[in-house]
This record gives sequence, C-alpha cells and structure tokens, in this order.
Amino acid sequence: MSAYRLTLRAPLTARADLSGINPATLAGLSAQAVGWLTVPYGNGAVQLGDLFEVSEVEGGALIIGGDPRLDFVGAQMAEGAIEVDGPVGVLAGSGMIGGRLLICGDAGDGLAAGLEGGRIEVTGSAGAGVGGALTGDRQGMKDGIVAVAGAVGPSLGARMRGGLILVGGDAGPRAADGLIAGTLAVAGRLAAGAGRGMKRGTILVATAPEAPAPGFVSTGPHDLVMLALLARRVPDLAGLFGGRLTGRAERLVGNRLAGGTGEILVLQ
Repeated sequence: MSAYRLTLRAPLTARADLSGINPATLAGLSAQAVGWLTVPYGNGAVQLGDLFEVSEVEGGALIIGGDPRLDFVGAQMAEGAIEVDGPVGVLAGSGMIGGRLLICGDAGDGLAAGLEGGRIEVTGSAGAGVGGALTGDRQGMKDGIVAVAGAVGPSLGARMRGGLILVGGDAGPRAADGLIAGTLAVAGRLAAGAGRGMKRGTILVATAPEAPAPGFVSTGPHDLVMLALLARRVPDLAGLFGGRLTGRAERLVGNRLAGGTGEILVLQ
C-alpha cells in the first residue's frame, strides 16, 4: 500500500492549518494532486506543495515533517495513521474519531481536544489542555487513548468524559478540572489544584499530589483488586508505572464540593 511523505521545504514563517490533510483525504490522489491541495497559511492560503515536497513511500502511514507552527495535524481523522517527524503546533488530533497519530517531538496546546476515538502518542511533552474541550463544546475528550512520554501543561483532562490519558512526566496545575469520567494516569508529579469540580472518573498517580482542590477526603490505604486487573488488561498502564499497579493505594474521594464521587489513587 502506498502513502506519502511530506518533507518541509523550509521552516515555516507562519502558522499552517493541516486539518484537511489525512490518509483518507489523500487516498487515490497522485503525488502531483496532493501538492495542489490548498491549506490555510498565515492570513491566506497556499498549495501544499509550496510548503512540502511530496513523495510517495511504501507503507500505510502518512509521514509529515514536523514544525511547531503546524496546527491541527490529524484533526478529525477517522482512519489510517499519521507519523510526524518533529514537533507540532496547537490542536493536534483534535476531534479525532479513529486511527493513530504518532508525534516524534513536542505538541502544543489542545492536544486531543474533543477526541472521540483512536490513539495519539507523543514522544516529547505537550502544552495546556490535553484531552480538553474544543471551543464552544461543554465536554472534552470522550474516548480513545493519549500517551505523552514527557510533561504536560495546565488543565490536563479538563471536562473529559471518557478515555485514557497517560503522562510519563509531570502534569501542570488544575488537572481534571470538571472531569466527568475517564482515567488520567500521571507517572510524575501532579501539580496543585487537581480535581476542581470533578464529578466522576479516576486519577492514578505515582506520588501524592501537591495539593488537590478543596473537596477531597482521604479514605486511607486500600487493597484494590481492580488495580491488579487493570495491570493485566491495560498494558499501557502497567508500563507507565513500572509494575507498581499491585493493588494497594491511598484513595482520595471527591470532589465533594461539586457532589462528585471521583477518586485520586496514590499508588503505594
């Protein structure tokens, strides 16, 4: 199966919107036709071939050269795979329905905003609002898996209502703000203010959070069989915590001030 490699001709001097560039939209097109596609760039629009050299490659993934000004990479993607060789800008994978997005570098704000399915992997760090809501929406990520190897910025999983987010580094302030459902797993430190307005869902952390939002109550250490089951059924979680999902954790319940019944589990 043939796919395409998009190699940047030069570093970008303005922001480029790649929301319409994905495996489905390129299917059946020649390399020349791909280069003729129009994308928003700065205050105007250019042909994709003005920014990228387009070449045909073997394999199923669309390969894109990275740049921190490449916005909406993988947005609304429903199938197939995109691999980015380098960083991306804002809202990568936003509104994604299916498929796989691999970013070999850092991602900007709004990664996986409004995600409905599929898998996103980032080998570097990500900005604010991972898994949050799209502009105008009341709810964030609904399903799918997001794995960030490094740190993430503020408001991780804000208003999220489903799915799994794994963070290998630290998470910034106000994680799980208004969380409705779903799971956040943070191997590093969880900054202050986590869980404000949290309704349900689970936050898994390797170390005690700095200061959860007011409204959480510790119920002490527990032996939770479901953690050992998760370690077997969700290899991503087991890998993130390096075998620490043995079943014992301190359980904080909240956010009680919002009538929530969510939990923060501090692995023992």
